[in-house]
Amino acid sequence: MEHDGQALLLLGCALVLALIGIAVYLSGAARRAELASRGAAGEEELGFARVRRALDRRLRRTASGQRLAIWLSSAGTRIAAVDLVLGVAGLALLLFLAARLLVPNLVAALVGAGGAAGAARVYVERLRGKRRDAFVAQLPDLARVLANGASAGLSLPAAVALAARELPEPAAAEMRVVVQELRVGQPVEDALEALGRRLPSRELAVLMTTLVIQQRAGGDTVKALTELGGTLDARKDLLREIRTLLSGSVATSWVVSGIGIATIVLVNLISPGVMREMTSTLPGLAALTVTALLWGSAFVLIRRATRVQV
Repeated sequence: MEHDGQALLLLGCALVLALIGIAVYLSGAARRAELASRGAAGEEELGFARVRRALDRRLRRTASGQRLAIWLSSAGTRIAAVDLVLGVAGLALLLFLAARLLVPNLVAALVGAGGAAGAARVYVERLRGKRRDAFVAQLPDLARVLANGASAGLSLPAAVALAARELPEPAAAEMRVVVQELRVGQPVEDALEALGRRLPSRELAVLMTTLVIQQRAGGDTVKALTELGGTLDARKDLLREIRTLLSGSVATSWVVSGIGIATIVLVNLISPGVMREMTSTLPGLAALTVTALLWGSAFVLIRRATRVQV
């Protein structure tokens, strides 16, 4: 019995060692396969990246592509113009396939194209709004940094370069763009106007006007920027309170739009095929168009009534 127990113990140890060896072998094989796949994927990605860059350069050469690229850069996103175009095309195809289950192909195509373009615009504008709000919130600090640079005897380009080093994002990135434009020989007014086009806001317009006037006519730049920084701080607090008070109304606008979409889906669930029948006749299309206009008008009016200009 003692020898049988020892044999079973040795057999168990051998089985454990065998399992460990098999696991090590399989893990090594999987690792080699992963490295090989990464290498192949890297080559494919390199080729895809080359084609992507070529398409993006070709698109940027057009006037609309250039405007699209500037629009995306003002949102602070790394999405290229060609990426947005391809994404909108893919989303339009998905929306078309989903809408054709409810409506005819022509109406589904219109819904897909309009929905994809609208979703892309809302997404990018939302990013632009967040970046603009973050930059506007940093304007008091920017005014104080420029005032400190002016009090230290620095010129305006040197003070802007100081702000690019001292301030966090997104102000640092925008100031670096201004510094680069000044280094290639652009006037201060043109560089500030380009900044205003990227991030349009009243506070930034006031700051740019102050800088341009001080640059042209001279004066106590330190005092002007210091007082402007205090004014921008007070305005920032006021805007925060107003947005807090209007948050309920903003949520109502999104609920209104959601109710319209949910109503269409619910009607089709209650009476399957009713949407296809309505969109196949002229009176049905007219009724749906009027309904969409009413829902859209309600959404736009609520958003305009609750918009806070910055």
